Amino acid sequence: MQIVGLIAFRVLVFVFRFMPFALLYLLSDGIAWVLGELIGYRKKVVEENLVKSFPNMSQPERKRLAKRFYKHLADILLEGIKGMSMSQKELEKRFRFTNPEILDEDYAKGQHVFIMPAHYGNWEWAVLSFSLHVKHDVIGVYKPLRAPMIEDFVAKCRSRFGLILNPISKTREAMNNPPERTSLYIMMSDQHPSSRKRAQWVRFLGRDTACLHGADYYSRKLNYPVYFMHINRVKRGYYDVEMRPLHLEPQLTQETEITQLYMAALEEKLLEKPEDWLWSHRRWKYGKE
Repeated sequence: MQIVGLIAFRVLVFVFRFMPFALLYLLSDGIAWVLGELIGYRKKVVEENLVKSFPNMSQPERKRLAKRFYKHLADILLEGIKGMSMSQKELEKRFRFTNPEILDEDYAKGQHVFIMPAHYGNWEWAVLSFSLHVKHDVIGVYKPLRAPMIEDFVAKCRSRFGLILNPISKTREAMNNPPERTSLYIMMSDQHPSSRKRAQWVRFLGRDTACLHGADYYSRKLNYPVYFMHINRVKRGYYDVEMRPLHLEPQLTQETEITQLYMAALEEKLLEKPEDWLWSHRRWKYGKE
């Protein structure tokens, strides 16, 4: 079955390679309707997340927000597939890093750094193109797909511009054995943590929220500067990326402080344009009690 799935997926990527963006977004509009109206993909999760995150928002406003979210979700699904075969020229035109020079001083000092993005905007294009814009070697900490054959194909697509992939299961090994070349670690940190016992708790969107501890723990242990990365959708199919420091000397911080700074930065941007975050994720699966 894996072989059949791999063949089907590779055919899909091949077809998307030649699909013009106008047709891609026409298809995306249809998929957004199917996800949001026909099958109601994780509709209860989306509704609950929006109700509890925006208690003062009226029901019609939340309904319009949910509709915009499903349109965003369909876009990033198709853009993600399209990105697997996009040329470097096309990617650089559509995904622009506005201040990559912010990392130049760290690179000149041979300083490894952490970048903390979120599942906001098109994070797949961000990971794909990071190596094209910074001097550091770029290491992406990620969770592999369960199907090994498809995972191997996807990994090759994601790393074709220089990204080095590091499975999340080998995070401790990677951190305890830093590379000789000056490197940048991408730590996606807004997911729901797998371990409740190791979770860090912060206030986020007015709620007690369990957070991943990895970036906070290792940045303090290794004293790697930490930067927040925000992906802003300029218009459909075009994004700007901005990085800003969260803390340049994490060893001076207390436990959870980096996580709190990160979640506060994410909340600030999320409130400006909430539809571009992943509201279908079961973000608040754990309660603090």
